[in-house]
Amino acid sequence: MRIQSKAESLYMSGDYKRAQIIYVNELATIGDKYAQYMTGYMFLMGQGVSEDPVRASAWYRIAAERKAPEFMAVRDELIQTFDAEQLARSNEIYLDLRKRFCDIVIVMRLLEEDLEKLNVETTGSRITSRSSLVTMIDPKTGTPISADIYRVRIRRTLQSRVDFITERLDMDHLDVDLSSAEIDDLWARIGAQVAVIDDDVQRLVATP
Repeated sequence: MRIQSKAESLYMSGDYKRAQIIYVNELATIGDKYAQYMTGYMFLMGQGVSEDPVRASAWYRIAAERKAPEFMAVRDELIQTFDAEQLARSNEIYLDLRKRFCDIVIVMRLLEEDLEKLNVETTGSRITSRSSLVTMIDPKTGTPISADIYRVRIRRTLQSRVDFITERLDMDHLDVDLSSAEIDDLWARIGAQVAVIDDDVQRLVATP
């Protein structure tokens, strides 16, 4: 992605503050685990931000959400140096980050965006005076497609998002025609899930 290359270029040139802004506001928010790791690394090293190993550990924990071995290894190595008080602070920051940057929250936001797209009345130009087919521009490819095909694509994407969320929440299958009450219920369940420590880092800190 171009934005990833820009962040890396800024980082390599030593423009840490601008690099971190991109990592946090443009990449971490869409679930980029490398960006979440880099945010943690910059807190660990004090690059563009105040040095804060505990905050770094919380970002490492978010980055390790998908159990990538390399992110779990750096997370564990850092947390093993903590005492109980530092771990408690890491837990607090981690739970706050989960509300914004964990996968299920990000996918739920995308789901709502797709639902809004479906609910907006499609407009466009008639192919011919005899045709009732409305055309629009595919936002990904820039090529014309029919509104019906566009809706089918959105619904397919929506279903994959719904399936991801219900699987993570251990819920029965839902279709994409979600009611407002169902959306509210999903958010409530997600809120309850992300309010709980879900990794096993507690074992890394020895209690006196």
